[in-house]
Amino acid sequence: MGEPSMKWLFLLLVISNLGVFGWFNLVAVNKEAAAEPVYAPPVSQKILTLSEVPKVVKKPEPTVKEIEFKAVEEELREITEAFEQLSSIDADQMFCPHIEFEKEQDKRAFLPQIDALGWQYVESKMEGQRQKFWLYISAPDTREQANRIVRALKVRSVDSFIINRGEMKNRISLGLYSVALTAEKERLRISDLSGFDVRVFPHLRKVPLSVIEISQGINESEWKKFISQINFGKMMIKLEKNPC
Repeated sequence: MGEPSMKWLFLLLVISNLGVFGWFNLVAVNKEAAAEPVYAPPVSQKILTLSEVPKVVKKPEPTVKEIEFKAVEEELREITEAFEQLSSIDADQMFCPHIEFEKEQDKRAFLPQIDALGWQYVESKMEGQRQKFWLYISAPDTREQANRIVRALKVRSVDSFIINRGEMKNRISLGLYSVALTAEKERLRISDLSGFDVRVFPHLRKVPLSVIEISQGINESEWKKFISQINFGKMMIKLEKNPC
């Protein structure tokens, strides 16, 4: 075989080797590419079908009654805590009572009880505001109509009078009360008795007050024993436990 033939044979062997080497490299790259997971989930995570997806149980919304019960429960807890704080007050802690009387007869009935105990006190006068409840019938169109209403009430033994001044002119006044419950009872009684529309007007009114300041220190047990012996009834008084 001649020298040119040997050269061509050698060249063909080199080309063949390069082709085989390239082929194996291409196969290896394809295998690595195929082995690499693209957007695959982690091995430890299970892919669930639609039938296997667990149902999410929603917590039911609280009902109105449950909300109201919780609010009442919270309020009772606060009241209990406040009561426990009051109960923890030292029974021997001293204070000086402050007593206000709207009516002189109430003061005259009250003072002998204090005098019997020998408690020292100072008496004074002042003016204060108190809640009052006025009963009335709205003003009719004319004065004559107002007079007829007053006469009709008098027949039924209901005291009344006609207001003559200002914006309330011709209104029929039925009295002033210091206790809301008493005013409401009277309103219903007069309304049922007369057939008229009786109304209540609550308001604050300045009233003269008699004040008793007990200057001698009193403890809690002494004070409770004292007020338990008083028949307050319809007394219009205000009691305060002020520090001495």
